[in-house]
Amino acid sequence: MNESRSDQITLDTRIIGGVVIVVLLLAFLALYIFPAHTDQNFAWTILPLTSPILMGAGYLAGAYFFARVVTGDKWHRVQAGFWAITAFTVVMFAATLLHLDRFHHGTFHYYAWAGLYAVTPLLVPFMWWRNHATASSELEENDLRYPSLVRWIVGIGALIGVLMFVVVFIQPSLLISAAPWKLTPLTARVFAGWTILTLMAVMMCAYDGRWSGTRVLLQSATIGMGLTLLAIPRMWPDFDKSMPMTYVFVGALTVALIAFIIIHIWLDRLSQRR
Repeated sequence: MNESRSDQITLDTRIIGGVVIVVLLLAFLALYIFPAHTDQNFAWTILPLTSPILMGAGYLAGAYFFARVVTGDKWHRVQAGFWAITAFTVVMFAATLLHLDRFHHGTFHYYAWAGLYAVTPLLVPFMWWRNHATASSELEENDLRYPSLVRWIVGIGALIGVLMFVVVFIQPSLLISAAPWKLTPLTARVFAGWTILTLMAVMMCAYDGRWSGTRVLLQSATIGMGLTLLAIPRMWPDFDKSMPMTYVFVGALTVALIAFIIIHIWLDRLSQRR
């Protein structure tokens, strides 16, 4: 293979990824394992418990993604996640600036949160830039490329979704009125950020077009959804049982998790037949 397209992940990216894993695991512990103590062990107090639990599930999914960055040997397998993460960090930084009054100023957790989201909107695209010059656009030995029509439909749909949730970020009352548990303007903007992250990842996978470039992100999303479903009994008291959205949320999450697992197995088998 041409050295200019070696598709390797740089050492500095692996080191930074290792640091990010530690941060994400600490966030997972604080939010998913001990959601009732965010007044003491997080950057701001998050109520009800459903919100920190969902955030914690997302952070562990992120830790898995960066673990694959640290241990992986091909950049193109993870590159689709980096612009999605960049968009997420920009949204988190903007939400922080808009709601500074909600944070536990003067605490380690506040400085860690603020520092993380002040630096990562620049650091994550830098990591992408460091590796992109050697990225391969070729199919792997056992790989497949999605049909162009599927890529266009999925990509445009994801782009429309991103634009919709940018509007939600600007007007968080839209999500507050629709969510089956109580949200504040800050948590509504945070969850708009998580949704933008997911949709951006889908859009970038459609742009890349290869199963090998989608697989890690699909696995990461599956972990996040699985952790969320495992936590439904803990979250259930927070849900408004009179709202249809309660059952839509749980049902859609269940269907999506099953679909992701089936798609993963199907595409793995399909690619191995090539």
